[in-house]
Amino acid sequence: MARPVLINQLLPIKFFGVIPLFIGVEIILGITILNKASGLYGILSLFTGHPINFWQWLYNLLSLITLPVYASALINLKVKPKNLRKTSLATIVYVLDTLIGSLFTLYFIYFWFSLEDGSVKSEGQDATVGATSQSASPARELSITISTTIVVTVVRFYFTLVMISFTKALLKQNSMELRYNANQNDQPPPDPEEEELMNAEGFSGEFRKALFDLETRSKEYLNELFS
Repeated sequence: MARPVLINQLLPIKFFGVIPLFIGVEIILGITILNKASGLYGILSLFTGHPINFWQWLYNLLSLITLPVYASALINLKVKPKNLRKTSLATIVYVLDTLIGSLFTLYFIYFWFSLEDGSVKSEGQDATVGATSQSASPARELSITISTTIVVTVVRFYFTLVMISFTKALLKQNSMELRYNANQNDQPPPDPEEEELMNAEGFSGEFRKALFDLETRSKEYLNELFS
């Protein structure tokens, strides 16, 4: 019980304290979509001769895979009842993406400084002044890189809390609407996408059904988590 209470205390009510969460989520999804779209250039580098290792290729591939999830959530953010399912899936993906992205960030920092260290050693040191200059430059680069990484990581985790908070609010609103409809003996409005998928066929239809099922499971999981 202590863990959900702690999470609830960390969840922001406003985006940066003043902006509604809805607008904040739009901004977050927009930034994320632009960021993930850059993964296409990473994949294209395989065909342009630019060398990338397996982990860089995997990171770019994951960016392309998650891109449709974020785009779909942003497009349907105002569309009921799609928004609840798609935002739930996008939130879970964003949480996992944040954790995986943090690990990749640590790896890329290590990879970059390994190359820098090897470059400095290969050049050698011809003079004391040159050696001092070379040692100062990597130290300055290290300081800037670490500072930037810390800031970006903190912002990313804050964005994650905003996504969770907004999705929790959507789930709470949906629960209240269902409870109200039950008291009024009203049936909830049917999901037009669900009715459409019942008659869907072929590979595209099966893929959409699988995605719909994944979105529904994401919504149910978060609903149980926050209840």
